[in-house]
Amino acid sequence: MKKKLTAIVAVLMALSLSACSPDKAKEQGEKIKKDLNDKVESLKDDVSKYADEETDLEALTGTTTSQGTSEELSGAIISESEEEFLEFTTSESTEISTDEYYSPDIIFTISDLNGNKINENEFSKHKVTMINFWEPWCGPCVNEMPEIEKLYENYKDKGLYIIGVFSSTDQLEDVKSVIASAGTTYPIATYDEAFDIYQTGYVPTTIFIDQNGHILPASNGYSEHAIVGANSYEKWAELIESFLK
Repeated sequence: MKKKLTAIVAVLMALSLSACSPDKAKEQGEKIKKDLNDKVESLKDDVSKYADEETDLEALTGTTTSQGTSEELSGAIISESEEEFLEFTTSESTEISTDEYYSPDIIFTISDLNGNKINENEFSKHKVTMINFWEPWCGPCVNEMPEIEKLYENYKDKGLYIIGVFSSTDQLEDVKSVIASAGTTYPIATYDEAFDIYQTGYVPTTIFIDQNGHILPASNGYSEHAIVGANSYEKWAELIESFLK
């Protein structure tokens, strides 16, 4: 504010020195004096308004505009935030994922026979997910299903999840008949092209996925990450137990 006032006075003084005659100088001097008084009054109003605004700010916030007080207020806010953060992170109900970057090898969405959607997020809910690709016209597939159901009943509470997947959507009645006969309770769903990369050209073909969504190294020589052909309950159980350890 002082700098502004000094600058105005300097300008006005410079104008006064530019006069040519005594009469003109006197006349211009009176005008400059009046202008200067007007400017001073205007500056007084500005200063008064500024002071009032500052006072109102203090009255409303209970603080001053000094740097020290601002830092104290900022510190108080940060401290409060830190407290809330610590309270959140130490809460017993807080769960922190062990896999920060969940990036499953297969991204898919399929529907079971009841219309329920199943996708890759299912992997994170179970220690091991077994996906069995089968068809209702495949004898070994149909004969194996009671063995897989027994596997599901005995290991589902230990972390095993099973999904049966078929592509013969034109044979739904046969599919339902097979399921009823085998007493299947694990979800049976229609095929998704996302599974193409893991197909061997044969059914049944079975793959296993861990809780992080990654394909497990299960193979019987036909494919790097797939088991081709049917198995007995004992063979499947032996493999499942090795994954659940």
